[in-house]
Amino acid sequence: MKSKRTALVIAVFTLAALALPLGAAPGTSPWFDLENCSMCKHMTAEKGLMEHMEWENHLTTDGMMSITVVAAGYEEAFARSMENMKATGEKLMTGEKMYLCGFCQSYGGLHMAGANFEHIQTKTGTIELVTSHDPEVVKKIHAHGQRTIDEYMKMVAGESHGDHPHGDHSHGDHSHGD
Repeated sequence: MKSKRTALVIAVFTLAALALPLGAAPGTSPWFDLENCSMCKHMTAEKGLMEHMEWENHLTTDGMMSITVVAAGYEEAFARSMENMKATGEKLMTGEKMYLCGFCQSYGGLHMAGANFEHIQTKTGTIELVTSHDPEVVKKIHAHGQRTIDEYMKMVAGESHGDHPHGDHSHGDHSHGD
């Protein structure tokens, strides 16, 4: 679990309620920018947190699901990052311009398109469901989800050094729940 991948997870949970005034034109930021994104950087600020989290994304019939699992002992760091991201989200909602990675921009766009967001707190992390009954919004959710799966797999492949640090679980189930 020696990856920066999980910083993305927190953006998922806090951007659901945001109308995003973007600091960069859509599509000009890297999909994941864990060090510079105003949302994602709260995860990297918590020492050891990213190395002690797992993140999965799956497409479903009517949207996508993201699952985050936090290792024992890192629950407080996770909660702090969530609170810091919430504060950043509140600043965005007031119109403050901030730099956001492509993932966070796209995720905010799903909210603006009318996607439904459901956040489920678990004993070991969170589950985020992004769904819609509108076929056009489902297409946008699936595009976001598939891009996230693809970009995440590229990032994981780039960080692997012989021993796969992410266990045997899948980070990119392409099924649609059929």
